[in-house]
Amino acid sequence: MQDATALRPALRLASPTATRELALLIAILVVGTAFSFASPYFLTSLNLIQMLRTALELAIVSAGMTLVIIMGGIDVSVGGILAVSAIIIGKGYQAGLPSIVVAPLGLLTGTLLGSWNGFLATKLKVPPIIATLGSMYIFSAVMFLVIGGAWISGLPGTLSPMINGSVFSIPAAAIVIACVYAVCWLLLRQVSFGRHLYAIGCSEPSARLVGINVDRTKIAAYALLGCLAGFAALLYVARLRNVEINIGTTIALEAIAATILGGTSIRGGVGSLVGTLLGVIFIRVIQNGLVLVGVSSLWETVIIGSLLIIVLAADALHNRKRARGF
Repeated sequence: MQDATALRPALRLASPTATRELALLIAILVVGTAFSFASPYFLTSLNLIQMLRTALELAIVSAGMTLVIIMGGIDVSVGGILAVSAIIIGKGYQAGLPSIVVAPLGLLTGTLLGSWNGFLATKLKVPPIIATLGSMYIFSAVMFLVIGGAWISGLPGTLSPMINGSVFSIPAAAIVIACVYAVCWLLLRQVSFGRHLYAIGCSEPSARLVGINVDRTKIAAYALLGCLAGFAALLYVARLRNVEINIGTTIALEAIAATILGGTSIRGGVGSLVGTLLGVIFIRVIQNGLVLVGVSSLWETVIIGSLLIIVLAADALHNRKRARGF
């Protein structure tokens, strides 16, 4: 029997970091305003909708990454999961399978690969960063072995309305993101699964003491992240109608950055989906703006990596001061 009283400290720590979210919102407005002056195309409806569509896969993967990091884990192989899932989807279409079969196949692939990471981190006790790093290399090798360094192209546009369509003038991409985040928010805030994630992130030994099945919860979280990566792969194929050989190479860094920038603690136990979504928007605004002003795409990774280091350093300094009683 779980002791609800023992979980209360974890739930208090799990409250969203409103200050970080407000700061991130202000940063988005400031950066967006700067780019709007630097380029006349930035605030056009065409550009904003395109930015939303290109943010779709990152937003979905970042939602799953938030759940995993809240419980104190991490997954650097999520780009490989997305890539393998996209290849399975592409091969399914090439084999003549209908979307009603291909779509679940992609989600199942992502779920199985995510569960594999959870198995490594729990049953084999491999540290998450090492387990998922090893998986990343395995998934990348599988990707190149299957497609042989060539693109999978000419795929049908059956699912493209999920990306390019609209409902009552609302872009379909925005509706998809809203639905995914609503489901993840319900999991975090309204069911025991979310409370268990926060409790494990705050103190895994304490979570075990109050009766939480830690291993099962961890595997479920990694499986859910994998499923969301499979869904992101499906949307990627729907958007571009091909599978590139470099698919998913940066999405792990971007998803981790968006999650951490949004206020989720890399130590676990604290996190906010609202903050994560703001982090996704911030990253895509920077990337889009740099392209419009003619800055090399290499600087995108430099800026995102630098922001991640700054935020982690600031969090570490804050934690040290709090530990000293200041």
